Amino acid sequence: MISADELVSRRLLQVTVSWHTHPSDDHLSLVHMWLHMSDLGPVRFHTAPDAPLELTLDQPHDSYDMDEYGQVTVGPAPDDFLMSRFIGQSIRAVHRIIDHRIETEIGLRLELDHGEVHILNLGDELVITDTALPDALEAALR
Repeated sequence: MISADELVSRRLLQVTVSWHTHPSDDHLSLVHMWLHMSDLGPVRFHTAPDAPLELTLDQPHDSYDMDEYGQVTVGPAPDDFLMSRFIGQSIRAVHRIIDHRIETEIGLRLELDHGEVHILNLGDELVITDTALPDALEAALR
């Protein structure tokens, strides 16, 4: 694992994502995200129940089939994926997001050259947003 502070002053070069799909459902679920950072390499963002985001230096894995449970597809993030708009920008600062109701770190707020983004572990779901945090969480952070 690496500290989120290692992202500061590095430029985002590329974004890779993995999505879980199931044949009975047309909903895509984000499994992992890799931010390819200058002078660092790909940093994988992983969630786990009751744990903060886990950041590791790790190459993206191949897509794989999960038989009746669907499949995981890995590839470059599409242009409309939120992090794609920050490619070429540097991370200026990293702030930890703490849910004070449970005194647990649940994510990061990244400040980039031209904007900011929240990367959250919400109930073992990887959530990436540039909008206000969910009401219950935002209230806990005040």
